[in-house]
Amino acid sequence: MGVYQITEKEYRVIDEVSRNNRLTQREVSRKVGISLGMANLILKRLARRGYIKVKGLNRRGLEYVLTPKGFAEKTEKSYRYFLMTINLLKKTKRKVQELVSEEYSRGQRKFIILGKGELADLIEISLRHLDKRNLKFKRVVEKEGIGNPCKATVLVAEEDLGLEGWEAEGRKPARCLNIVAHITDMFSSSP
Repeated sequence: MGVYQITEKEYRVIDEVSRNNRLTQREVSRKVGISLGMANLILKRLARRGYIKVKGLNRRGLEYVLTPKGFAEKTEKSYRYFLMTINLLKKTKRKVQELVSEEYSRGQRKFIILGKGELADLIEISLRHLDKRNLKFKRVVEKEGIGNPCKATVLVAEEDLGLEGWEAEGRKPARCLNIVAHITDMFSSSP
């Protein structure tokens, strides 16, 4: 018989139990986003497989205790998520650098990062680590901060910051790259 692989929902239940061992099944179902019946089923399955231990506190209350096996599974899955996140960040950074390098090879030296979230942070880090002479960039939060006329390539880091309507305003950038779309395409086309 093969090694049992816990499901995503089971992992999320383990995670909630590790945070608070006096949760009711109703609280587990609400926090994990599953039905009460599913919470009951998963808690029983995890107890049967040795990931959690169920203790009776009184007639109506139960305590769910993470066992060493459950703790080890939580730690291993967290480590795998961590590695997956690091790889995702590296892949995203490479993709941003590849897109900017293509623009650079076409003669573009000025870039504007448009956005304020984590993706904008990652784009900025990617440009800082890109070894290109005369490459200049700045970061703005809103398209109004870009200026007029824009002779730079705008790197859009948020989906809702599209540049529609700029032509009518006479402020069309030299070029606009929707980084969100490029990254989404990158992950939807990878095996």
